[in-house]
Amino acid sequence: MSKTIIPLFKQFENLIDNVPWVELIDHDTPIERLSNLERELGLDSLWVKRDDKTSQVYGGNKPRKLEFILADAKRKGYDSVMTRGGVGSNFCVANAVMCSKLGLQPVAALVDQPINPVVKKNLLINLLYKNELYYIRKGNRVKWLKLWMKLKRRNIYYMLTPGGSVPLGTLAFVNAAVELKEQIDKNEFTEPDYIFVACGSAGTVAGLALGLKLVGIKAKIVAVQVSSFIGYEGTVKLAYDTRNMMFEYDKSVPEVKIDNIIYETDYFGEGYAKPTKEGLEAIELIKKTQNMELESTYTGKTLAALIGFANKKHNSITEKTILFWNTFNSRDFSEVLKKMNYKDLPKNLHWIFEK
Repeated sequence: MSKTIIPLFKQFENLIDNVPWVELIDHDTPIERLSNLERELGLDSLWVKRDDKTSQVYGGNKPRKLEFILADAKRKGYDSVMTRGGVGSNFCVANAVMCSKLGLQPVAALVDQPINPVVKKNLLINLLYKNELYYIRKGNRVKWLKLWMKLKRRNIYYMLTPGGSVPLGTLAFVNAAVELKEQIDKNEFTEPDYIFVACGSAGTVAGLALGLKLVGIKAKIVAVQVSSFIGYEGTVKLAYDTRNMMFEYDKSVPEVKIDNIIYETDYFGEGYAKPTKEGLEAIELIKKTQNMELESTYTGKTLAALIGFANKKHNSITEKTILFWNTFNSRDFSEVLKKMNYKDLPKNLHWIFEK
């Protein structure tokens, strides 16, 4: 595996020879000031961490995790990597894209979720990157789990949990927190008081919470619920599990108390992938003020929470520094996807395009 010294390995050198890692993304992602939106909301200091630009091939928060997870798959000799999620799962897509860079076969078990243009786009990206898709319609969880276990018993796939939110994948955002500290030390950015980030499978939030503690950044993470997958207690447990894994390999990793997460549930709406009025309005606002694209499942709801926070707490936070962590993929696939034909997908997925 690559021996590039990422921020995490600089901070904890004994992890280098024990933690699998392969370079898949463009380190470091930039931090930019959202000046127009800042003025719109009456704030003094509003910024964005552009994790939508983690890779020119496919951006967002997922490729960070896959640098560790796919390295583990390669090290263990697997040639197929399987994950699971909704038909529009970003993680299934990210796995397919990054597997293609490493010569691995991506595989995905899919279940239903609300259909929107992002779902259709993601299915076509799966097709583009030759993701082997297994789909069970109408959300039959029993059939889905039977399929998952049947494939798992074949022992030819490296199996991923949804979102890659296991301690190894969560390490990616411990690394991201150390990266953020380096950017602060270089005077690229002022230490934030609040960081707003989507919380789905929780690996991103758990890793950031742990990483901020390890490098001494006192920011509060506002973890905006976008799924019912894990919750606050599960997020905190994942952070501690990740710290314990790190300690196994490097005894210099200190004990920390994970008390820096504010778990925000008011912007979840009716469920996973179901748009909210506030989320759609937030998407339009940042597009108008900053020409930045978000989506309704994760980042739109997260920005809506930030806007709501700014409105409610306006008098007490005007001098605070707020960072919006953009976990969306900003690569434009529109031209290449025009050449893709949905009929080349498994037949039981065609209805999504014909509905």
